[in-house]
Amino acid sequence: MTAFHAAFSIALDGRFDDLWPHLEPDDRTLGALAVYRNTATKGRIDALEANYPAVVDMVGRDWFRAAAREYVEVEPGDAPVMAAYGGGFPAWLARFEPARSMAYLSPAARLDRAWIEAYLAGNAPVMIARQAANLGLALTGATVRLHPSARLFWFDWSAPSLWLAHRDPRAGTEMSWRPTPEGLLIHRPGDHVLTRRLSRAQWAFLDAGRRGASFAAAAMAAQAAQPRVDIPALFAELIAFGVFMPPSCPSRPS
Repeated sequence: MTAFHAAFSIALDGRFDDLWPHLEPDDRTLGALAVYRNTATKGRIDALEANYPAVVDMVGRDWFRAAAREYVEVEPGDAPVMAAYGGGFPAWLARFEPARSMAYLSPAARLDRAWIEAYLAGNAPVMIARQAANLGLALTGATVRLHPSARLFWFDWSAPSLWLAHRDPRAGTEMSWRPTPEGLLIHRPGDHVLTRRLSRAQWAFLDAGRRGASFAAAAMAAQAAQPRVDIPALFAELIAFGVFMPPSCPSRPS
């Protein structure tokens, strides 16, 4: 990138000083810059609208785009891929005064963002039941490796149900905001992003794995979270989800 192109890129964010050695600061130049800035701003607003569809559905397109314009002004970003733009939007919404009465917006934005991250995550093989069975007892000492697309959430309120109701009405979840703890898994084991509600035991197992636990330790965490859970059945469900990568077992002593 030349010095001019770098200065021009910065000027689109409203900082013109570096551009004046390359151009005359007259009305014609300022008018042209305004056109470019409006085009760049609209592109970022369009990207936010595409990246946060559940939030758009909750507040309506006009409200969202007005809020998005304010976000773009303070967070122009530099992501070359617009699908990756807006990583700070959920945290910004939590501080956005007009959204103060809508406590569900920031959690919904976090889940929209996780969907994008899962979609953009790298591909990786998933563990299948036969691989787990072949390892036998050796599996208990293996470290859990979650698929790189996996995103885990546990909320004290019904954010997953509300988000799913807006994101995919066919999911049949209740469109209500209530103080009911819920967990959610968002991942892409194949070509499509999948979403799954999680029980407390399922979430505890996966959360332990996310923190580098062995399968045995993850099973203990699930048992502690839900004492009466059927661990073999739970493990079979999680394998069927396609959330694990093939395990890397510790080498046996010679």
